[in-house]
Amino acid sequence: MTGLEKIVEKIAAESLEKCNSIISDAEKKSDELIAENRARANRDSEAIVAEGRAKAKKINLSAKAKAESITRTKYLEVKNAVVNDIIAAAYEKLDSMDSDSYFDFLLNLCAKNAADGEGIMYLSERDLDRLPEDFEEKVNSLIFEKGALMISKTPGKLENGFILVYGDMEVNCTLRAVFDEKHDLLKDLLGKALFTE
Repeated sequence: MTGLEKIVEKIAAESLEKCNSIISDAEKKSDELIAENRARANRDSEAIVAEGRAKAKKINLSAKAKAESITRTKYLEVKNAVVNDIIAAAYEKLDSMDSDSYFDFLLNLCAKNAADGEGIMYLSERDLDRLPEDFEEKVNSLIFEKGALMISKTPGKLENGFILVYGDMEVNCTLRAVFDEKHDLLKDLLGKALFTE
């Protein structure tokens, strides 16, 4: 082998060694970059998954709260409707009682609401037509310590119950007025009786 060939062979060997070293370094850097990017990708994906889970939880809680609110609102609407229907049915039942029971109810109502002094009781035309003969006497025997009431022969402008007039003062004892006055109390009592768990 000539000197020139030896030099070329040496240069080729050194070049090969240098190339292998460069390739080895490049592969090492490549592995490091891949590992680094893989770790970054894992961290990023974990953060994205955690953020997605947090958003999903927030959306779920919001949806659950909204559903509970809608359920509560509907429950209250149904509850109020049931209570109002019962109150309306009670009003109708009182209004359609047989005459004896109805006028006994009016006597009790009068005893509780009569004022002191002499007054006039106004009844509806329907009630005047079916008025028991001794009703005025029964009324006055109940309230004699307070005063006396005369039943007007002229019907009042009312559907049922009565209105007591003492000079300028009126005491409205129509069934509608009694129910309106006691509406909130009736709603509370019925609500507790029907919906207490």
